[in-house]
Amino acid sequence: MPFFTDQNSEAPQAASWPQWLEEARLDDGLAAQAYEDTPAQWRAAIKTGLALAHMHFGSDPGRMWDMRSDGHLGFWRRDESHAAPWAIVAFTPAYAAAARLAAACIPAILAGVPLIGAVCVGGQPHRSALVSLELSGVEDIFVLDAPGLHKLLEENRPGPGRLVLLHTGGLAPNVELARSMGLPCWQEYHSPKLALVEADTPVNGQNPADNGSRIDLEALYFAQAEALDTATSITARMSAGGTNATPTPLAWDAQPPDALYLASGDHERADILHGKAFSASGPGLTLTPGCEGFWLHPGLTPDFFRVRCLTFGML
Repeated sequence: MPFFTDQNSEAPQAASWPQWLEEARLDDGLAAQAYEDTPAQWRAAIKTGLALAHMHFGSDPGRMWDMRSDGHLGFWRRDESHAAPWAIVAFTPAYAAAARLAAACIPAILAGVPLIGAVCVGGQPHRSALVSLELSGVEDIFVLDAPGLHKLLEENRPGPGRLVLLHTGGLAPNVELARSMGLPCWQEYHSPKLALVEADTPVNGQNPADNGSRIDLEALYFAQAEALDTATSITARMSAGGTNATPTPLAWDAQPPDALYLASGDHERADILHGKAFSASGPGLTLTPGCEGFWLHPGLTPDFFRVRCLTFGML
C-alpha cells in the first residue's frame, strides 16, 4: 500500500480582519497594566498550564496531505488538512477564568491558525482575561457589541473559520448564526463543576503537606474564578499502606464533577486516587498541585481548528 505524506506550512489563502474592526481594538496598555498588577505566582500558574498544553497536544503539523492506494481492493484515497484561516474566541466582560480562556485559545495556536482574535462582547474584558490573553500570545483583542460580532462573523473571509464562545447564555444567539453560516462553533455555556479531593491518610507514612506539595488556592481562583466558588470538597478514605492503599470508591451526590483537584500529593497519590477510587463514569480530568493553571475543554482540540478534505477514487 503506497503511502506519501507532505508537510507545508504555507496557508491556502491569507486572512485579515476587516478595516472597520481596528476601531474596536483594545488599547495594548490595558493588557500590559493588568499583567504587571497580577502576582507573579498566578502568572506562573498559567504559563505552566500553557506548557502542559504544548506537551499534551504537540506542535503545529502545518499543511499536510497523504495519498494511499490499495491495488488489492482497487481504491485510492487522498487526505488533506490545513489550519482554518481564522478563529474568533468570544467571551463576556464577566468571564474571569484565566485558565479556561487560555485553554480556548491554545488549541487554535497549536493548530497553526494564522489569524486569531479575542472578542469581548458588551464591554471591556476582565483583568484576568487580559492577563490570560497576554500570556497565551493572542495580540488581536477587540471590544464589540452583539451586532458588531454578528457583522464580523458575516464579513470575515476567507471561510469558514472557527468560533469559540465562552458564556453563560448571553452569547447563545451566535450559535444559531454560526449554524446558518456553516461556521463550526464550540461553546462553554456553563461553569465546570470542580471538586477538591483530600485523602484522609498519609502516603508511605508521610503527609504530603509536609513537603509543601499542596494546591495553591489563590492561583486556582485566578485560573477558575466563579467555578471555584461552587466547588465541592471530598475526602477519599484510604487504608494505610502507601502505594498498596485501598481507597473507598467515591459516591457522587448527583452528576460527577468535570475535574478533580488533589489538594495535596504528587503523581503517586494521583495514581492511587484516580486509578482506583473513581469509577469509569467519574470525571476524566484529575489535576495535582502545580497544575492549577491548566485546563482542557472537552472536545476543543487542535483538530477542531483544522480543515480536512477527503477524496476517494478507483484505480
